[in-house]
Amino acid sequence: MEDVERRVAEERAKVEAEYRKVLKTSVEFERGIRDRWREKSREKNRRIAELEERVAELERRVGEAQDASSRENL
Repeated sequence: MEDVERRVAEERAKVEAEYRKVLKTSVEFERGIRDRWREKSREKNRRIAELEERVAELERRVGEAQDASSRENL
């Protein structure tokens, strides 16, 4: 009887070890996905900021050109 209990305990330990290994791998995989998503989001936000700056600069230039044109017409 003790032999059966020992084998059951050993098998339980093996299963628990495999479970922890699979769980750790899963957590690492999901962390990698989240890290990649965060980096892409940061890149996207940087690009949006660059484009917003460019639009503001172009709008400023258009405004200056319109001001200069209206002064010439006076």
